[in-house]
Amino acid sequence: MGISVGTASSHEPVRPVQTVTPPAEVSAKHIPATMTIRYREAEIKTDWSQVWDDLGLKKPSAFKSEIEGRIQSGFVQDLSANVRHGDQTADIRRKDPGIFGKQAYEDYMRKSQRDVVIDVAPKSPVRIDVRIHAPEIDVQTRPLPGTR
Repeated sequence: MGISVGTASSHEPVRPVQTVTPPAEVSAKHIPATMTIRYREAEIKTDWSQVWDDLGLKKPSAFKSEIEGRIQSGFVQDLSANVRHGDQTADIRRKDPGIFGKQAYEDYMRKSQRDVVIDVAPKSPVRIDVRIHAPEIDVQTRPLPGTR
């Protein structure tokens, strides 16, 4: 048995190979995606109440109660001083010629006492609360029909 390689005979012509391609429907239409970004503003809250208290700048209600306390305390001190002065003046056994001068000096010294505090900076810091919100990003793609 032998293998023979032959050539086409002269009576059969060589035919070219044909490829059959079915017609295709091509749509090159671009469908863009949509993107939505929502921002929320940052929130900043400060609490200055401790700083105001350190500097003596109080809220109206606290200032009112402090002033009422000072007035009441001053009234009690003045009343007790007047009673003491009356008792000293009425004491007949004690013949002190300078009793009124001593009483006036005591009153002057008691009423002229002042506490002075000079602060350059408050003792307590301001409380700051900062809240930053990340942006909300939403992307909607539109896939081609039939590709899901």
